[in-house]
Amino acid sequence: MGNKRVFIGWNGEDNKEIARKIGNRLSTAGYLSIVGGQWRKSLTVSEEIIQQMNGCEFAIILIEKETRTDQHGKVTSMGFNPNVMMELGYMLHKVTDPNRIRRILINMEPSELPSDLQGSWSLAVKKPPYEPGDDEAREQALAAVVDEVVADFLDYMQVVITNTDKLDYFDKWEANGLDIYEYEGQSRISEKLIYGMQATIYSGEFERLYQKLLLIKNQLAKKDQFGDYPCVACAIAVLNVFVSTKRLTEPLTELQFEKLYEALSLEYEKDIRDKDLRTWCRIFRVDKQELCCELFAETLEDDEEKIDYYLEALSLCHRVIEMIEAHVREGENGEMHRDAKYALLYKAFASRNVSQIHKRLAQLQPEKAAEHLAEQKKYCAITLRNRKELYDYYKGTPRETALSMDFIKQEYVLSLAEQAKFEESRIEKRRIDSNVKLIVSEWRERNQVRNMIFEKVEQEVGRFAPAAKE
Repeated sequence: MGNKRVFIGWNGEDNKEIARKIGNRLSTAGYLSIVGGQWRKSLTVSEEIIQQMNGCEFAIILIEKETRTDQHGKVTSMGFNPNVMMELGYMLHKVTDPNRIRRILINMEPSELPSDLQGSWSLAVKKPPYEPGDDEAREQALAAVVDEVVADFLDYMQVVITNTDKLDYFDKWEANGLDIYEYEGQSRISEKLIYGMQATIYSGEFERLYQKLLLIKNQLAKKDQFGDYPCVACAIAVLNVFVSTKRLTEPLTELQFEKLYEALSLEYEKDIRDKDLRTWCRIFRVDKQELCCELFAETLEDDEEKIDYYLEALSLCHRVIEMIEAHVREGENGEMHRDAKYALLYKAFASRNVSQIHKRLAQLQPEKAAEHLAEQKKYCAITLRNRKELYDYYKGTPRETALSMDFIKQEYVLSLAEQAKFEESRIEKRRIDSNVKLIVSEWRERNQVRNMIFEKVEQEVGRFAPAAKE
């Protein structure tokens, strides 16, 4: 799981000590624990704690009602400490997935929380009573709470991490992108940036992100231990392919190719400790190396040189597919990897690239045309299968309202149109045409997105595409 930063909020002297003990225990399990108010350096307490929370992606909030004992020994409840409620509210607003926050209710039940904070995500813990001055009993009581909280957190977080769907970052780019555009050097942005970056390429927003990342890179100045710097540097190299070619509408010059390819050859991921981030940064980096080879080959006049670069691109495509398949391969229990659906998005891209490269090589190598066309047909079918699975996954679910659904539909239609060329049956071709018409018709009324996928759809299925507006 890599090293994860966990903020631990608390109120009350007992809970302060419990928080420290929990932090010490979690550090041995690969987490970097930040106890609220710990390691104060400057500023006010509230500013210091907000900075601590900004650097964390998980949280444990210890909540216990505060009490006051009067001179007659009567105990009066003071309710919830406002500071710990502020910390809970801030973290709920900050993290992408609220399940990454574990609320620990000490000597109280979930029903005692304010109604908008109730839920199954809370763990009620009983702290054994002890007499004032009985240090041994107090130590045992605190240890019992620590044991229960640490065991619960590790089990619960394993489930949360296992169930995290990276398509959430992709689908929720509007919110995640806002966090990045407003980045001021505090909050961790690696996951939001890498897993959601494709949304900016889809929508044409990549140049804005690229310019912001240049500023962020300067802010970071040198590699930070939490992974933001190498992720930012990798994203800059990836996005620069689209910036340099004005979204693939202009040719890639030899000088541009050399600079881009060199930048994409740097192993940014080697300094990333999070295994998933490291894997996906490598996949995206190699994938864009392949794209550079394709784009540069298109500018060459010598057929032999074209063939060399297309063959290099083909090799890189297969490498990308191999890395994706290795990452999402089924485990021993036959359970699908948590990234399986997210991987379909990129496996379909790589498979389509293989198909398109073989299409070009068939023209450049007539003697091998039959071989290339067979591979083109094979990978065209693979692409369609991947994109249909992803399209079906979105269709009829809450995900269907996501902005990305438009792009998923467009890619599916593009694959359908390309597959139709290999169909010998008139009936099957008619069925494909009907499917294309059904989906494309939705865009006639409402779709204003003009992106490179849509343009490819128009090229492949011009008779179905909406007429250009005057």
